[in-house]
Amino acid sequence: MANLELNEEDQLNQQKASLLDDLVAVSTVLEETWGYHPDNPNKKNVIKAYNQLLKIKEDIERELEELK
Repeated sequence: MANLELNEEDQLNQQKASLLDDLVAVSTVLEETWGYHPDNPNKKNVIKAYNQLLKIKEDIERELEELK
């Protein structure tokens, strides 16, 4: 594979893209976290949500096992 060097504009664009990816990731986590935050008047029950996720995980694992 050829050793490609990025010019300054490409480096800046790559850095911007990386920072935007980070911003989206952090925003997603903030939105999810807000769902359980004590100050959220419509907060979710964390135990109930956790148990629902466990059930979904088990269903996916079972479905994967059936595909073998």
